[in-house]
Amino acid sequence: MLHRMRVCSKSWITATELLTWRKKMPVNNIAFSFIKRNFCDGTEEEISSVEERIDKLRLSRKVLYPSNFKVTCDVKHVLEAFSHLEKGEISSGDNVNVAGMIINVRSSGKKIKFVDLFSNGDKIQLKVHADHFSSLEDFHQQIDSLRRGDRIGVVGKPCRTKSGELSLDCSQIELLAPCLRNLPVKLESGQKKLKRRYLDILINQQLRSTLVTRSRIIQQFRTFFQERGFIEVETPILATNIGGAAAEPFITHHNEMKTNLYMRVAPELYLKQLVIAGFDRVFEIGKLFRNEGVDPSHNPEFTSCEFYLAHATYKDLMLLTNQLFSAIVKDLQLKPVTSDGIEIDFVSEYKQIEFLKSLEEALNEDLPQPQELHEKEEATKYLLDVCKSINLKVKPPFTVPRLLDKLFSHSIEPALIQPTFVTRHPMVMSPLAKPDPDCVHLAQRFELFVSGLELCNAYTELNDPQIQRATLAEQAGLLDPESMLPDEDYCIALEYGLPPTAGWGCGIDRLTAILTNNSSIKDTITFPLRKSS
Repeated sequence: MLHRMRVCSKSWITATELLTWRKKMPVNNIAFSFIKRNFCDGTEEEISSVEERIDKLRLSRKVLYPSNFKVTCDVKHVLEAFSHLEKGEISSGDNVNVAGMIINVRSSGKKIKFVDLFSNGDKIQLKVHADHFSSLEDFHQQIDSLRRGDRIGVVGKPCRTKSGELSLDCSQIELLAPCLRNLPVKLESGQKKLKRRYLDILINQQLRSTLVTRSRIIQQFRTFFQERGFIEVETPILATNIGGAAAEPFITHHNEMKTNLYMRVAPELYLKQLVIAGFDRVFEIGKLFRNEGVDPSHNPEFTSCEFYLAHATYKDLMLLTNQLFSAIVKDLQLKPVTSDGIEIDFVSEYKQIEFLKSLEEALNEDLPQPQELHEKEEATKYLLDVCKSINLKVKPPFTVPRLLDKLFSHSIEPALIQPTFVTRHPMVMSPLAKPDPDCVHLAQRFELFVSGLELCNAYTELNDPQIQRATLAEQAGLLDPESMLPDEDYCIALEYGLPPTAGWGCGIDRLTAILTNNSSIKDTITFPLRKSS
C-alpha cells in the first residue's frame, strides 16, 4: 500500500481516505501511525473530528452531497433589487433561491436563528424561523448541525428586519457541501499559507479583491487593443528554439520526438513572424517561463502582454503606453500609492531620461562611449572597477550587458517612483532593437519604470537580417546563460521583409501589484510557485 502511494506521487491523503482505508484494510497501529504521520494532512484530533461530523450528518440527512441546487439569483442581485424595502417589510413577490457559504450562525431565542451567507464577494443575512419546519425538533436537527464554512442553498423572500438589515426570510435550507474542517479566521504567513491558497483566497478579502482587479486589468488590455484594430493571437509555449528575451529557459523532453523542448521565455520572435505574415497589429496575453530566482518582483511562471504595431516606432509606443495605463487607472478607479504613501500618477505625461547619461550622473563617472562597449575585455574591466568602487557585488559571468544592468538597477531604478521612460540603451544590451539613426551604437528602445520596478520594455524592431545575425552572434559570444542565442529560422523570416515595426511587452503581475498597492507579485497570482512540503 505504501509503495502504491509513492508510485502515484501523492504526498498526502485526506483524513477521510485514511480512515476509510483503515476500516477496509487490516493494519496494526504502528503501521497506521506511520502512514498518518507521513501521508495524512492533519492531526489525529482533526481526523477524528472529520469522521465524527460525517457520521452525524449522514444520520440527519438523506443526501449529504446533492447533485444540484437551482439558483435563481445571486446575493448581489438581492441586495440591489430589494434595497427599497422598509423596516419590517417583506417582499410580496416570488421566492428567490440563493447559494453561498456560511460565515456565521447565531441564535435569537429558541425558534429563530440568523445566518450570515457569503457568496462571490457579497454578504446577506438569513432569518431562519422554526415555523417553516415540520417541527421544532426538525428545525434544531437541521439548523444546529450547520456551521461556519458549510455551503448551503436557501429558498426565501427578501425582507428588512426591524433592526433595518436587508435579509432573506428562509423557508428552506439545503446543505450542499459540509465544511469538515475548522475554517480558520486567518492563515499563517509563508509556505503554509501558500499551500492552502484556496483558503487564503476564501477568507482574505484583500487578496480576493486583488485577483478580481487583476481580471479586470487584463480585460482592459483586451478592450484597449481590440478597439485599435489589434487581433489577439496565440504562439507556442513549447519550442525547439530559445529566443525573444535574455533569460535562462526551462528545459523539458519530448519522448516521441526524442528531443529537448524549451518553455518560452518570450513570444516575441513568433509575433514578429506574424507581422511578416501580414498581420500588422497583433497582441498576446499569456504565460512565460524563466528559470530565475523567486522574490517579490519575480516568479518563474508569470503573465505578460506583448503587442506589435507595424509602421510605428518606439516613440509612438510611448504615447500608446501612457494612454493605456491612464485608461486602466481611470476606468477601474484605482489609486496606486507607494509603501510610503506617495501617490503614483499614471495619468499625466511620463518623464523621460537617457540610460547612459543618467547612469553617469548618478555615479559621477565617465563611462565608456557606446561604441567602446563592444570592446568586451576593456569595457568589462572598466565596469567591474566601477562596481568595486561603489561596493556593488556582482556574480559571474561578467559581461558588459549584465554589468550595465546591475549598475543601473543599483544606482537609478530605486529612485524611479513616478512613471519614467528610460531611453537610448546601448545596442550591446538590445540585440533585437533597431539602431538609433543619430548613433548606431544606441538602440531605439525604452523601458518604463514605476515604483522602482521595470514595468515595460519596448523598441523599434530590428528588421535588417544581416545586422540581426551579427547582433545575435555577438550575444552568443558572451557565454552568458541568459544571453540571446542565434536563431537562423527567424533571420530567414526577416529576409521575406518585416515592415517598420515597434514592439512592446509588459508584466501583468507586476502591473497588478503596483496598481493594487501590493508589495509582492505573489499577492497578484492565483497560485504562485511554492516549495514542496
